[in-house]
Amino acid sequence: MKNPFKEYPIRNVFFFAFASLIMLLLTVFVLVSYRVSVAEMQKNTSFYQQNLLGEINEQISMQKQSVEQVTIALSRNEDLQNYLQGKKDSYESYQLISEINTSFFNTMFSIPVVDTVDVYVESPPARVQEGPIRYFSLKDYQSIDWLQPMENADSAWLKKHIISSPQGNISVISFARKIYKRNGTAAGIVVVNTKTDRFLKLMNGEVDSRDRLLIDSSHSIIAYNGSRNVSEYLNAFTELSNEENVNVNGSSRQEEKFVVWSKLANSDWILIEVTPWNEIISGSVKLAQLLLFISLVTIGFIVILTYYLSKQFTKPINQLLQSMNDFSLHEREPKLPGDYRNEFGTLFHGYYKLNSRIKGLYNDLEEEYQKKRKAELDALQANINPHFLYNTLDQLNWMAIEEGQEKISRVLELMGRMFRIGLSKGEALIPLKDELVHLESYIQIQQIRLEGALNYQIFVPERYQHYYIPKLTLQPFIENAIIHGLRGQQQAMITINLHDVGEMMYIIIRDNGTGFSKDQMLNKRTADGGYGIKNVQDRLSAYFGANSSISIESQIGEGTTVFVKIPKKLHK
Repeated sequence: MKNPFKEYPIRNVFFFAFASLIMLLLTVFVLVSYRVSVAEMQKNTSFYQQNLLGEINEQISMQKQSVEQVTIALSRNEDLQNYLQGKKDSYESYQLISEINTSFFNTMFSIPVVDTVDVYVESPPARVQEGPIRYFSLKDYQSIDWLQPMENADSAWLKKHIISSPQGNISVISFARKIYKRNGTAAGIVVVNTKTDRFLKLMNGEVDSRDRLLIDSSHSIIAYNGSRNVSEYLNAFTELSNEENVNVNGSSRQEEKFVVWSKLANSDWILIEVTPWNEIISGSVKLAQLLLFISLVTIGFIVILTYYLSKQFTKPINQLLQSMNDFSLHEREPKLPGDYRNEFGTLFHGYYKLNSRIKGLYNDLEEEYQKKRKAELDALQANINPHFLYNTLDQLNWMAIEEGQEKISRVLELMGRMFRIGLSKGEALIPLKDELVHLESYIQIQQIRLEGALNYQIFVPERYQHYYIPKLTLQPFIENAIIHGLRGQQQAMITINLHDVGEMMYIIIRDNGTGFSKDQMLNKRTADGGYGIKNVQDRLSAYFGANSSISIESQIGEGTTVFVKIPKKLHK
């Protein structure tokens, strides 16, 4: 029988063990939570029920807000305002009342929760109308108990009360708002009535078997749903309100009842749900017993499986660790099992490749070391050659002086200065001051060769000459100007200027030569490769990257201008 740890991926072998472990953790978690933390169960139940009450609150709040908005529209109705302005004959009054009723009907139909509308005005229409819109005398409202909150308020929700209707007496919840004339004086009250049953349907939600109460700020019942004695639960909440802050959402266990309440936003209404405690924990007891049995079986299985897996899992790892401890550059290939076809096999194969790579890198380092030693010897030899050449130039200079060859002596002296700066002890960056000395030495050699036909001016303030620049940066541009631009000129002129902008320096080289067009510049680059200038561009890019640039402007007959942009650099 094949060992599954050698044939199948480890993740498949551990899948069942992982699933069992998760089951164990879940059962232990639920069992412990039930046994040691009833408060947590209460918290979860409270959270769930408060979420349900919160959703119902949103629906009730939307309906309340709709009713309140309706009263605003009704109280500001243009026809109603015209009716309140003064005395009118019977026909005008009848016309206005008809228009008011039509407008009120349209508004009521848009809000299904509204059942009837009562309008209290100083002069109600003489004809009593049967229907959802009724008119009463304003002086009568003072004798109505449930309208008393309007004595000192512009609008208010009224407690549950009974009104008469064509269907008989019905229980309603009403919202009243004072009607003001255009001059700002109170002239009436509009009352929008909603059947208590409508609030009952809203508060039931999708579950009809819940014991829920909707009460106002005075703990008067607005609506109730449930099969138990409502007074018992209301008394429980009333007693609880003396101990708890019921102005915010909350929950509490009181004797054998669990009470959850949620206050409607921007309202004094409170929605309450009462659940017997034994209903909450009845299912948990059976679940705990089942989970206990499953936990015991799972624990036994996990113990056996863990012992087996630990042995199978640690064996190849120990073999790999032993091989790593025995590793040596001069030893043969490590001995590891070759019959693993899963992650362990991949790990062993990777270790073999790593060993080979390490030995290969070691051999490469040995070879690189030998090459480095040879390069150091070549560099030492290369340093000898410029010194030999410089000493030879110095001897030739003395010979020219002895023979009276002043021009040749001067040229040799300038060449020696150029070689000395070009050598620069092997440094790639030199001060701008030395670069200018090298450049000036080259121009003076050309002046001797051209016998006075070449002039130059250098305007570089001394405060910039301590900045560093790659050596032999400027000489190729002067050489290019003399060879290609100033040939045949009787009064050739080269000027070198320096300007700074922020952290950048701009070295500007101008000549009054023949100049060239873009096509000529391209043909020239194709012919001789532009080696000197390209070399300068490559070195500037290597040292400074995008912070450096070279641009050339030229016109035929007007000379050439070169702009060399480099950053200010104070150190090598």
